[in-house]
Amino acid sequence: MKLKITLIAFISICLNTYSQNTIIKKVNYANVEIEVPANYIANSEYEIENENFSAQWLYLSKEMFDQNVQYQLIKQFEVQTKAKEISEISFISNGSIFKGKIYKIINSNLKYKVLASGMVNNQPLVLNLSFKNEPKSNTDLDQLMHNFIKFKD
Repeated sequence: MKLKITLIAFISICLNTYSQNTIIKKVNYANVEIEVPANYIANSEYEIENENFSAQWLYLSKEMFDQNVQYQLIKQFEVQTKAKEISEISFISNGSIFKGKIYKIINSNLKYKVLASGMVNNQPLVLNLSFKNEPKSNTDLDQLMHNFIKFKD
């Protein structure tokens, strides 16, 4: 009996340890699988980052999107942080037009934040992108970043 309990406990610990150390190799951006490059880490299926860039996205229902909840979320961010608005921004994300704002963040390694909304594959979402350096053109972006943001030429 003690052996069975010990064996079950050991298996449970091993499974728990293994699941915590699982490396996420792909993220899912509105039904588009994106491989995680070696110089990036995926914290979840909806978040990827490195020292120069991070991307997170929040899915909204069609009803929420139609009721402009995305703008309420962006406004809430403005109220809760000491972010200074730089300007409005428009870009293409996975073939769709996104509109939002770019902010300069004080006391952060990733000093520039883009909060924008749009639809990818008919999925409404809010996109939260952070950059170490201000993104001004497509040449400022690496290959992974281009999955989330491309400037119009």
